[in-house]
Amino acid sequence: MKLPLTHRVAFAIASSGWRGSQFLWKIATGLQKVHEGEIVRLPNGFPLRVDSKDWISKTIYEGTYERALLHFLDSLVLRDSSIDVGANIGVTLWHSLKNSDKSATFMAFEPSAQCFEALSGTCADLSNLGQIYHFAIGSTDESRAIYGLGNQLHSGAASLISHSGVRGEKGEVQVRKLDSVLQESIGDNSVSLLKVDTEGYEAEVVNGAANSLSTGKIEIIVMEVSPNFGSVDYLNYLSQLLDEKYGWYALSEQGNLKRSPSLNAVSLSQALAFDQQWNLVLMRKDVLINYQKSEGHIAVNQ
Repeated sequence: MKLPLTHRVAFAIASSGWRGSQFLWKIATGLQKVHEGEIVRLPNGFPLRVDSKDWISKTIYEGTYERALLHFLDSLVLRDSSIDVGANIGVTLWHSLKNSDKSATFMAFEPSAQCFEALSGTCADLSNLGQIYHFAIGSTDESRAIYGLGNQLHSGAASLISHSGVRGEKGEVQVRKLDSVLQESIGDNSVSLLKVDTEGYEAEVVNGAANSLSTGKIEIIVMEVSPNFGSVDYLNYLSQLLDEKYGWYALSEQGNLKRSPSLNAVSLSQALAFDQQWNLVLMRKDVLINYQKSEGHIAVNQ
């Protein structure tokens, strides 16, 4: 079903980046309610099961979840594989394929059973062909402990490292190296997009994807960097793997009354110095040139 009219208006204002949308949402939810557990179609087309307790679902519903990231993904026209490591309920995957070629394929990895059912529903809504995998990506092929399962307040907080932000139960999941999985599934074929969001486990993902990263076959890499969860020294190794073929950018928002997404060039030393969680975009330089010529691209500040 569609959102109530007041909710659609609030969503449009929030997702467009206007300040003060939280006050509009208070009015909208006071006037009209949506039943918990109901599947709705958001104004941007994303299918979502309503869960006001879960931070991920709530902010997606309100149009504020990772706003800069989703706008950036919307601006891409992917032609080859889109790989989502830490796919959660599939919102980033869905947006990355929103304007893709119909021939583009996907691979989504999500070890948390809490998210997997919703991820399956999201992928069923896609017209692109692809595969979802119920295991984690890391630096080894083995079973490992996972922490933060069953957190009803934050379905996206499960991690393969035990850090201060983890809340929930402990379990066990299978882990595989991305290099191994890609070699089995697509061989040496190009990858349009690799997105990594693993709540502090990014270093292990990089170590297990060293061959794929060093070949330059991945056009765009989007990685959540979490200095609040531990060391980000793995960025040094990532820089060595990518060599000089990629530009480094911090994805953020700019503007006062209305916030707009932007890619801001950063050096390795600047990337290592950030002390808050942020999104790093690595774009192969030939791809960047074409991206800046494309219709609907977001601002790129060198």
